[in-house]
Amino acid sequence: MNTQAITTPARSELTVQKCGAFTWDCQSHTFMGSPELVASNLANLPTDLVERRVYMLMIQGDGQAEARVYERFNLEDTEGTVAAWDEDNISDLVTLVTDVLVTNRGVHCPGEQVKATLEAERDFTVSGPVPAPKTAAEAFAPAMAAYQNDKFVQATVMVLC
Repeated sequence: MNTQAITTPARSELTVQKCGAFTWDCQSHTFMGSPELVASNLANLPTDLVERRVYMLMIQGDGQAEARVYERFNLEDTEGTVAAWDEDNISDLVTLVTDVLVTNRGVHCPGEQVKATLEAERDFTVSGPVPAPKTAAEAFAPAMAAYQNDKFVQATVMVLC
């Protein structure tokens, strides 16, 4: 699958200025196991990840999978939005997001690049404005609650900008 870096010049350039060094510091954290263990690992991620402007959570359980994009429009915002959708297989989604980031090579805002790719291929609902989470546990526990009865869960967090 080929992916291309997609940009809207005016907004993307402005956003890159605001995101600064984060364009060169994208991260991926994957956890697998029981829902309790995965939820604990997610909760213990560094708090600075929720201080980012855009980050993602992708979860796959026994019979369901979903993805969420958390976004604040400015780093200083105390509220943001959460875009969510069901996904067939998060492995494919993780690969897609990784390909977008590698293709981008820190040139444009990684959050904007990933969002543009996802918006072109998926229908999702956006909630917000909602208070921006202050901790990883606050951000991810509500999504993980839907998987508490599963035997095995995979969750990946992509820290974008």
